[in-house]
Amino acid sequence: MMTTSRELLATVLQRLASVDGRPLPAPDLVTTGYPSLDRLLAGGLRRGELTMVGGDAGAGKTSLALGIAIRAAVVGHPVLILTHESNMERCWERLVSAESGVTHIAMRTGVLPNGGADALRSAADVLRRLPITVEPAAPTPSALSERLDVGDLPALVIIDGLAGLDQPPRPVAEAQAQAIRIAKRTAVVQDVAVLLTAPLTSDRAVGPPPRPMLSGFGMLGTAAAVADAVLGIFREALYDDAPDVAGAFEVHLLKHRSAPASFADLYIEPGAGRVEDLIES
Repeated sequence: MMTTSRELLATVLQRLASVDGRPLPAPDLVTTGYPSLDRLLAGGLRRGELTMVGGDAGAGKTSLALGIAIRAAVVGHPVLILTHESNMERCWERLVSAESGVTHIAMRTGVLPNGGADALRSAADVLRRLPITVEPAAPTPSALSERLDVGDLPALVIIDGLAGLDQPPRPVAEAQAQAIRIAKRTAVVQDVAVLLTAPLTSDRAVGPPPRPMLSGFGMLGTAAAVADAVLGIFREALYDDAPDVAGAFEVHLLKHRSAPASFADLYIEPGAGRVEDLIES
């Protein structure tokens, strides 16, 4: 029997009126695994909500998404990754690189640093045990809808690479806007957390290195209107080759229904794409 609206209200009130007078955390939170990012997101990702991550090409959108996938899976949240960015084998390579710290070049050429082979074996052991599934993302909004309409989706669904979506002769922005609406509907109807990576569409090459803005997502304004949370990545090394900014990785909260705009400083390991939280260092 379906839970009634009044029963849901009773559940919420019971959680908010805990024994010691303090409300319990929402039971449907899905941690990102990054303490700074969880604080930014008022506890983490949440079932029933769509979170978008945007940034310039090479900013680290996929690296952050894969880092979240690993860390969420480590604490027991099953994860489905739908990738537009690469085929499934390359996605797994990136997951291995993110977990091991071995660079993509070293893995590609087979020329490993000291300790690299041990790091890869350790990463393989970890990833084999984690509840992560990788699939190619559907190429059109209608195919994406069909895939996501399948029941029993895991707690966290990551759709990586909205830029790879198209539906000729429909304009790309229109197809991307439709995909965002599909992702939001999936989050609500299937009660899962959806994380969607997307490019920024405004002219980012003019003037000083620009921090991301909500207006930069374009897509007919759908990200701003539909997503529950929007994160923008700023990676200074894209604009400045000074050694002291090589790993700088800012994540800006541009929109959230429950938290104020702010940002977190993370670190991305050059070459490996492994994202770390500075407060863990």
